[in-house]
Amino acid sequence: MSNIGNKETMAKNLAYYLDKSGMTQKEMAEIVGVAASTFNDWMRAKKYPRIDKIEIMANHFKILKSDLIEEKTEEHKEMQKKNDIMTDIVIRMRTDSNFFSLVEKLNDLDEKQILGVSQMLSTFIK
Repeated sequence: MSNIGNKETMAKNLAYYLDKSGMTQKEMAEIVGVAASTFNDWMRAKKYPRIDKIEIMANHFKILKSDLIEEKTEEHKEMQKKNDIMTDIVIRMRTDSNFFSLVEKLNDLDEKQILGVSQMLSTFIK
């Protein structure tokens, strides 16, 4: 069940996204436009940020506001972990010249060959 507006939930989610992004509280406080002490109050669940501040943080993290203010189910957390892994893979692939060479080679394959590659990858994943 969602617990919207809960200071503890907000603090926990905010800590998660700060950690994930590698940002400090001070850095995020500057982005949001609040004093470091105010941001620290949010992190310690002493105060709750205004919706405009939540929106700034959500936009910065490229997430929904609900990702900051709602308690997520275990299923949602598991899906988020998978999404995080896939995002990391995509980021790594963007800078990997071997990946681009592979994609170029895949473009030269016909439908039957692509199906074979797909089956091979499925077997590898299992």
